[in-house]
Amino acid sequence: MEVRRLRRLVTVPALVVAVAVTAAAPAVASDTTPVQAQVFTRGYDTTNVASLTFDLDWRTGTAAEQAVSRANFETVLQVLAANGITGGFGMTGRFAEQNPADARRVVAAGHKIINHSYSHPDFMTLTQAQRWDQLDRSEAAFRAAGVSSAGWFRAPYRSGYLDAGLNRDLAARGFYVNLDWTFDTTGYQAADWPTVSDRIDRFTVPGTIIVMHVSTPSSDPGHLQQIIDKLKGMGYGFVSPWQAVTRGLIRGKYLAAGGASSVFGAATTGELDATTAATAVQWFQGGRIYYSPAGGTRFVRGAILTKYRALGTVTSVLAFPTSDETAGAGGGWFNHFQGGSIYWVAATGAHSVQGGIRTKWWSLNGEAGFLGYPRSDETKLTGGYGSQFQGGNIYWTSGTGAHEVHGGILTKYLSLGAMSSALGAPTSDEYVVAGGYRNDFLHGAIVWSSATGTATVIQN
Repeated sequence: MEVRRLRRLVTVPALVVAVAVTAAAPAVASDTTPVQAQVFTRGYDTTNVASLTFDLDWRTGTAAEQAVSRANFETVLQVLAANGITGGFGMTGRFAEQNPADARRVVAAGHKIINHSYSHPDFMTLTQAQRWDQLDRSEAAFRAAGVSSAGWFRAPYRSGYLDAGLNRDLAARGFYVNLDWTFDTTGYQAADWPTVSDRIDRFTVPGTIIVMHVSTPSSDPGHLQQIIDKLKGMGYGFVSPWQAVTRGLIRGKYLAAGGASSVFGAATTGELDATTAATAVQWFQGGRIYYSPAGGTRFVRGAILTKYRALGTVTSVLAFPTSDETAGAGGGWFNHFQGGSIYWVAATGAHSVQGGIRTKWWSLNGEAGFLGYPRSDETKLTGGYGSQFQGGNIYWTSGTGAHEVHGGILTKYLSLGAMSSALGAPTSDEYVVAGGYRNDFLHGAIVWSSATGTATVIQN
């Protein structure tokens, strides 16, 4: 584990970067795949908090150098643990490939791994294909070690970190978070404590992201407790990288669910405008969290999210969620939205229900009633709409409203062509008559006989 002795220095002073560059790139409109990675030179926080990050690469060194680097690695993990601080590690693929157990230890301690390329080249000297190869090889090494970056990147040498072309290439490969830094301690140059302390004084700002280095000849591991104590003395607390890229109501929802240790895992984007500046969405490994003034802050995940995405998420008729994913009857789940609901159970998958059909279904006790869970989305039919359920169908037209048809009467109705048949749409639910059951339709009825087990069509 050797520090990058030939690391390039950025010519723009770190303090200027921290002031001139916003905490993150402007939010992207609409709940669609970002076309550029969002650059974080600082976290979203505007209060006195800092995030500690460490770049970690591997190059062959002497046995003595490797021993120092190993001791440095142990020191960093121990000091962070002793202070209850969760940090981030910009890790190269070759480090994870040669030290898989150490990569797993970083994750087991709760720290965030950031893809720092495979072999630490200057990305501004690479073609798109070469950049993607570096990302892919690094992720393959992470997977082999049992860890993941969750689509977070940090540029080697900080080269081109604000370059639009680079950030487009990152996004095209599924990397939507470009976690840069506010300032470097310069510990990688074996800086003494007065130098490091002076940089902390000059460059620390609310939401600051500090980059340090682990490998020899870095002085950062030896100074780490002093760095932490100095920041505390300045009135600073610490937030993990997981938290640094979240904010506001979405952060509150995320942390209430358990943060990075929950089903959501890591954020895979910054906060995005969902439809307008008054709305927001953030993508996570295990779902999405939405905010709208009408719906509040709600999460959608799993098969329900897959269906929601297929329908167009916030731009669909469903619009914004108005509930979190909630347990339904019989082991199923559902989310309510402004324009309808999506229900899921293993037997049927996820399907949307909306409008008058949903109102009728709910009046029959929804998924806990005899109709059970939906087996289809709402479908356009002749003169109206219909939805299939486990125990029957519901049909709706503007003239007749919504009515259910099930059992032997439904079988007969479907054999005739349902709403496109001569009977037209149903005008009643099934009801009891002498000797059986009946549904009325616009142009007749179907009567089912309990005695014979047959359905008879009556046409007007």
